[in-house]
Amino acid sequence: MNIHVIGTVNGEVNEGMRNIATHISHAFEKEHTVIYSGLRQLPKIIFDSKKADITFIFAWADKRIYEFIRAVSALCPNVWVALVQKPSDEFLGLTREKPLDCSYLYIFEDDVKGLTVAEGRMLRRFSVGINTDKFLPPADVDTGELKEKYGFDPEKPLVLHVGHCSGGRGLEDFLSIKSAQRLIIASGMFEDEALVKALEDDGVIIMSGYLENVEEIFQMSDAYLFPTRSTDNVISIPLSVMEALACGVPVIGYRSFDNLSGISCNDGAVTFIDSPEEIDGVLPAVVAKKSRESMLKDTGSWDDTASEILRIVSEEA
Repeated sequence: MNIHVIGTVNGEVNEGMRNIATHISHAFEKEHTVIYSGLRQLPKIIFDSKKADITFIFAWADKRIYEFIRAVSALCPNVWVALVQKPSDEFLGLTREKPLDCSYLYIFEDDVKGLTVAEGRMLRRFSVGINTDKFLPPADVDTGELKEKYGFDPEKPLVLHVGHCSGGRGLEDFLSIKSAQRLIIASGMFEDEALVKALEDDGVIIMSGYLENVEEIFQMSDAYLFPTRSTDNVISIPLSVMEALACGVPVIGYRSFDNLSGISCNDGAVTFIDSPEEIDGVLPAVVAKKSRESMLKDTGSWDDTASEILRIVSEEA
C-alpha cells in the first residue's frame, strides 16, 4: 500500500505532533511504501496525493488546515486527519458549516466535541504509544553515576521537565522549587527568551536541543513536573509524561489538566496539585515513589499504534 504522510517528519522527535507523526510513519515503513510531504511543499503534495492509496495529515486543525484538507481531499479519495490536540473553534465552526470529505483519528474524547463529520466518513480513536525499547526503568542503571555524568549532585533529588521553553506552559513554576535540583530539556523551538533568562538566573539548568539519549535524563531524575494547566499549549496526551512514567519516574501535575487522568498508570504515579507553592511540600512523598519498574499500564509500542491505525483504516475502507 502507498501511504502518503503530510506533516513534519524529519528524524527529530522534540515536539509532540512531530513525535507522533514520526514514530507512526516509521512503523508504517516496515510493511508499506511511505511517501512524505511537508505542509508547504504544494507541488509535491499534489503529485503524491494523486498516487496514494491513503493520505494521513498530521497538523493542528485551524482555519488554514481546514482549507488545506479541502484541497487534499479532492486529490486523494481516502484522507485521514490525525487530531492529537483540540482543533481551533474556527475549525470546528467551519466543519459545522461544511463538513470536510475526510475521516478523523483522535486520541482524547474531548478534542472532537463539536466536530461535524461528513456523511460516510469516520471518526475513530487511537492509542498513542512510546518507544518501548528506549524508555525503560533504570533496573540495571546506577542513577547516581548518571547524575554525575550530567553534572548533578547524586545525593540531591532532581526534578525534570522535557518540552518547549515557551510561554503558557507553566515552566515559571520551577522558580517555586527550593528543595531539589531542577532541569529542563528544552526542544529549542518556540522559546520565550525572557522566561529562559529568569529560569537560568534562578539556577534552573536548561539543556536545549534534541538529545539522542534523553532516556538517561528520565532515568536519573527523581520526579517529573508537568506544569501546564490547560490543553491549549500541548498535545492532549503528553508523551513526555508517559515516557517519564515508563522510566519509573513519578509525575507532578495540575488537577486542571484533566487529560493526565486519561493516562493508564499505577495508582499514585501522578500527584495532583493546585498551585506551584505545593510542589516543595509534595516532593518528598513523590520522590519516594520512584521505581525501578515502569509505572505505565496498558501502553504499547509505536508499532502497536501503527497496526491499530491501519486496522481501523482497513475496517472502514
